[in-house]
Amino acid sequence: MNLWADAFDTMNAVENEHGDSLTVDQRLKLAEVKALLSISQELSGIHHQGINPEFSARD
Repeated sequence: MNLWADAFDTMNAVENEHGDSLTVDQRLKLAEVKALLSISQELSGIHHQGINPEFSARD
């Protein structure tokens, strides 16, 4: 189960289905949630792979 993908798919579905009827505040909240999902994905990658996995320290 991938909660990130489920949440992102849900945000896109809400935007596609109700995009024209959403208030400005609701659109801003969708953008905020998508930004937080993007940030969390990047942080997860850093946690698992490091900041620069191809970097090799000099001995």
